[in-house]
Amino acid sequence: MKRSQIARKTPLTARKPMQKRRRKQSSAQKESRFRSPAYLAFVRSLPCCACGVSPCDPHHVIGLHWGLSGAGMTAPDNYAMPLCRACHGEMHREPGWLQHQPRWLVDTINRGLDEFTDEPIVGALCEALEFIAEREAE
Repeated sequence: MKRSQIARKTPLTARKPMQKRRRKQSSAQKESRFRSPAYLAFVRSLPCCACGVSPCDPHHVIGLHWGLSGAGMTAPDNYAMPLCRACHGEMHREPGWLQHQPRWLVDTINRGLDEFTDEPIVGALCEALEFIAEREAE
């Protein structure tokens, strides 16, 4: 005996696959991070923290669980240190290099404090030194 097809009450429609909702940073969060082209130019002028070679790129701190950087997020510019291209690549490849970042950051920030006198940069650098000292004390 042949059965008849059940009639649908609603028509079939093509469904779009569900997409995850991304949490966007508010403009206030984006603007709260310290950015300074002048400070980054100064960091570029310094020799590499690891090997002493020049020229260098500014490397923003990564992987320290300090909440400064993460997926799609770069640390503020006051947490940048000079690394040559070779050492910069090693920093991203070798987990053992991450432990040197606090020491190199403090050295870079102290050099920046000797160089700059304008308030936004000096204030941000002092704030970074205090933050690093708190994290290292934990």
